[in-house]
Amino acid sequence: MKRIQNSSLLWSAVFALWMTFSVATVHARVIFHEIAWMGTAQSASEQWLELYNSGDKPVSLDGWTIRTESGSVSVQLAGRLAEGQTLFVAAAEGDTLIGLPVHRTLDASLSRNGEVLRLQDSNGRFIDEVDGWHAGCSDTFATMQRVYPYSDGTSTDSWKTSTVRYDYGYGTPGFRNPPESEGQELYQVYHDVNTLNVFFNQHALVELAYDGNEANHRINLEDRIIERIRQARHRIDIALYEINLPAIVDALIDRAAEGVDVRLLIDAKTPRDGERNVRYRLMRVYLEQMLRGRDGRLGSPDSIAIFANSPIFAVVDPEYRVQFGLPAHPADLPDVTLNIGSGQRSGPLLVKGALVSDDVYFSPGGQMHNKFVLIDDYRVLTGSMNFTETGIYGTFRDRKLRRPNGNSNNLIDLHSPQVTRIYREEFNQMWGCKSTKPCPQNARFRSQKEQGRLAHQVALGDKSVQILFSPGYNVVEAITDFVDREAHESLYFCIFAWSDSNLENTIKQKWEGTPFDSEGELTGFRLKGVFERIFWNQWWSANLNMEGRTAPRESGANPNIRWRNPPPIFRDRERRKMHHKYMLVDADTPYNPTVITGSANWSRNANEINDENTLFIHDARIANQFLQEFYARYQQAGGEIYEGHLRTAQPR
Repeated sequence: MKRIQNSSLLWSAVFALWMTFSVATVHARVIFHEIAWMGTAQSASEQWLELYNSGDKPVSLDGWTIRTESGSVSVQLAGRLAEGQTLFVAAAEGDTLIGLPVHRTLDASLSRNGEVLRLQDSNGRFIDEVDGWHAGCSDTFATMQRVYPYSDGTSTDSWKTSTVRYDYGYGTPGFRNPPESEGQELYQVYHDVNTLNVFFNQHALVELAYDGNEANHRINLEDRIIERIRQARHRIDIALYEINLPAIVDALIDRAAEGVDVRLLIDAKTPRDGERNVRYRLMRVYLEQMLRGRDGRLGSPDSIAIFANSPIFAVVDPEYRVQFGLPAHPADLPDVTLNIGSGQRSGPLLVKGALVSDDVYFSPGGQMHNKFVLIDDYRVLTGSMNFTETGIYGTFRDRKLRRPNGNSNNLIDLHSPQVTRIYREEFNQMWGCKSTKPCPQNARFRSQKEQGRLAHQVALGDKSVQILFSPGYNVVEAITDFVDREAHESLYFCIFAWSDSNLENTIKQKWEGTPFDSEGELTGFRLKGVFERIFWNQWWSANLNMEGRTAPRESGANPNIRWRNPPPIFRDRERRKMHHKYMLVDADTPYNPTVITGSANWSRNANEINDENTLFIHDARIANQFLQEFYARYQQAGGEIYEGHLRTAQPR
């Protein structure tokens, strides 16, 4: 009996030691990640620091403190720090600094000559320590940043001076930033009302920039989106073709748990090839995570409201569900049989869809192809990018290392209450109402939308922006009419898919003076373009006629009207897909330099079937930024830079 008791005591001691070691191990993964001891470019007094949970489990910070050795600073911490998340501690008068939510406030200034900072848990144990400013620069406002992989914070080798530009100096507030993602080139970001920023995820040729107008390129677009999501105070509305990025999903769940109303419009999918089916299954488990919120329960206050153009059913594979923290069986979802299109489908309903009639839902064949985010009543993010691993990173490994090697894309960031109101009206039309919960009986997608709608015209400072939504507005016809009226010297484009022949023939008229088959002489108009290679030889693709080739098929919408003088157009040579949909009209000319971009490809589907948004941005400097991006894609595909652009230093 005594032997058993001793054995029991021994195992109890071993277990206690193991628990102590385990807790300490988890605690030790919370580190000082970045310190702006020099402040920001706005003010040297705007000091901030960042904690980072580099472990694989959430950590409770209740009772934890950040203290200086001198006792001048003492910050009490609380709450849960999720794995892979940061906590922002800043000297701020309000609840934000540099656009980020301040989680805890520095109660005194840090000495610019150096401090000893200590992070302690609720039992007084030291978790991490910094014994001085081993890096950072007060002249450039470059932060002191922890070197990855993370080691002892008191070692000089553990720190470096950040070389990554952000809006107020150099640093990566709010984001883990291992060395692989340091190639970001962030030149200017505007924060005032009625401003517009453009971000490109691939390289641009900044030597073609006007003075002080270098394009923001090699940007991790997910970071920019998450930064804006974290700034939301009241509501977030998102319309997406697809989503499978866990960091964005987590950011949305966090905001909903903190009282922000989040509404998500998503596109339902038609089963096709294996890769799309795998991605669709992944998206559905992320949708269910958002529906259940942080507490894992449907219908709770932190649940995210989701609606689709066609009903979406839950994943039922128990093993797969459990991998993502979902119940093994979706027993709390309604099991239904629905009339969808011309058929029926049964199963656990995850997301409600729009009704064609009283008891028939839209089929998933038409696409809700928008990609936009609305933050409170003042900000819109839109562009060509899908919120996917391939869209931003390329592969799972790239995502883990935060290397933006995904499809070539652009992101437009507009700070404008008027633009936000216009986009929210479009969102509410698809949602069916203004309320948090969707109204399927009133939802309007595809051909149900009002026809003959007008373009919205907005002034953003000295910029003019037109906003077009389809269906209901023939977007490609608008582009065609604009080219016909306004293109005087040049037209450059990067396009994922182009099948509209009217646009093609109008540009042919500019290029060789006639829209007729196999006729024309060069006019001196400059035309250059890059096509996504997977569609390069499709019978409907505009490149076949442009090259003077006879397509193997033709139709009334896609006749064989061959060009006599093939322009310098190329198939892309990007690492992954060339997913842009933009056209530059008279960039770097004295006329009306304009960028046309958005979610819509130049096709009948974009006009009549898919839900899309398109922007016409009339501004010489924005056109010049896109020109820097264009020539990077064009040169990589095999094209040469027009000599006139090499000499341009200022808007003409």
